Amino acid sequence: MQSIIARSIVVAVRARVEMCAVVCLSAFPAGQPKEPAPAPRSAAPEAPALPVSAEDSAMAEGRLTALQLRRPLQDYFARFSDDRVLVRRVARAVALEAKRQNVAASLIAAVVVTENTTLTPEAESSVGARGLMQVMPMHAGRLGCQSDDLDEVESNICHGTKILSRNLRTTNSSFVALLRYNGCVKGTNTPNCRMYPVRVLARAGRVRQQMLAAYAEQPVPAVGAGADAARVIQLAQR
Repeated sequence: MQSIIARSIVVAVRARVEMCAVVCLSAFPAGQPKEPAPAPRSAAPEAPALPVSAEDSAMAEGRLTALQLRRPLQDYFARFSDDRVLVRRVARAVALEAKRQNVAASLIAAVVVTENTTLTPEAESSVGARGLMQVMPMHAGRLGCQSDDLDEVESNICHGTKILSRNLRTTNSSFVALLRYNGCVKGTNTPNCRMYPVRVLARAGRVRQQMLAAYAEQPVPAVGAGADAARVIQLAQR
């Protein structure tokens, strides 16, 4: 009797073990389990561009050396004259006086082209203003320039830049300084003279943009911290 019971227990246990094995095997899929494919990542949004102010661009231009200024200035003045020698002289004189008088080269260049679109060194206005920057003869030889010849490229730009620099210092306003340069204090010398600063400043902005764009194509000079240099490049690319 006991042997019968023992055999029955063995059979029951064996049946339970086989059933467990079937259940356990059915719990896993055939083959190696695969991890779910990761969801596609969306492209990271670009960092927002830093705002660029007029002060930023002025600082960027101010970091350029006189030598670095000359090439973009030559390219700009070449639009108004086919005389390559004259264009090089004008660009060199503007770059030099910009550094000497601490006046933006872009502003000087804009005044030159606004006053004398054909870049004629011997030009004379109906009121007697002379040369590239249309300097009045009463200023000749009185501003510390090497020559009093207002028909000479370097002398005229020296005189004109010194007058512009003085106006900027005394007015602390580019707009008012340009009004004074144009003789528009009372508005009697030039028709619609109050539009003169608007035209000059708009042109100066385009010249500055061209300068910074040319600078971005050149190796970055050591002008301070790396962040400053990167900032100049960012400005140039706008």
